[in-house]
Amino acid sequence: MENEKKLSRRILVPLDGSDRSLNTIRFIADFKPFQQMEIVLFNVFHKIPEFYWDLSRDPTLRKSVAGMAAWEAQNRNDIKDFMNKGVALLKASAFKDENITIKISTRKIGIARDIIDEAGRGYFAVATRRRGFTNIPGVLMGSVADKLMMKLSSAPVFFAGRDLPSGKILVAVDNSIDVMNAVAFAADITRGQDMDITLLHVIRQNEEYIYDDSPGNGESVSGEEVMAHVFKKACHKFEQAGVKPENIHRKIISGSRSRAGTIADVALENNHNIIFVGRHGVSKVQDFFLGRVSKKLIYAASKKTVCIV
Repeated sequence: MENEKKLSRRILVPLDGSDRSLNTIRFIADFKPFQQMEIVLFNVFHKIPEFYWDLSRDPTLRKSVAGMAAWEAQNRNDIKDFMNKGVALLKASAFKDENITIKISTRKIGIARDIIDEAGRGYFAVATRRRGFTNIPGVLMGSVADKLMMKLSSAPVFFAGRDLPSGKILVAVDNSIDVMNAVAFAADITRGQDMDITLLHVIRQNEEYIYDDSPGNGESVSGEEVMAHVFKKACHKFEQAGVKPENIHRKIISGSRSRAGTIADVALENNHNIIFVGRHGVSKVQDFFLGRVSKKLIYAASKKTVCIV
């Protein structure tokens, strides 16, 4: 049972050796709920393809192959040095040495696919950056990070922002199953922490909600009644996790032109540096693999950490 508990509390942190991925470690170091968990610093390493070694049999290519071997060795040393620097940052923030693991895995399929496969091995959550896997100017989401956002569904994913944790979190809520899972996860991860929680429900202009569930017995209920029930359930989960009732706030904004934009604005105005959102909301649009709000929020709240559950 103890081993199962430890397995479920591992945080996977994909890193590529860039300054941006180092900022991911800084976010983790400052986010107190992570300090009691096991942190796995993970790198997908590019080795020289095997066929290059066969080329060394050709005398004219031996020098080139030797240069590639030196390049691989240098890259391996660089990533090890980077990982050790990350360990030092975590240990300086009260992380225990036995709770930090370095895992350098040889590339099998591709960076994103290998990260997704590793995440499926019983991790509590994944923490990564929006960028860092690419250095293309003007690109907000790296190609790897974009694939993780779209396809990694085995564990909640934290997309770390530039702003460090402030002790205030924002949870975007509606009446969907995914969103209530996000509430449960946020309550679980903040258990025992002194956190300020805002539950935010945003209604767009001229929008009518179709609710999948209601607190009534098959009777017609208003959106306000449904959301009152949702807020009550969400507050109860946080209170069970030890959050004081006076530190839980409810907020409804109507007439929004962009739900994601409004969530980002509220987070910015009130210094909520971590936003929790469900992978899909009440809107089930088949054309989107990822919910429209959660996808747009990654871009709209670029300075904030966004956790997709």
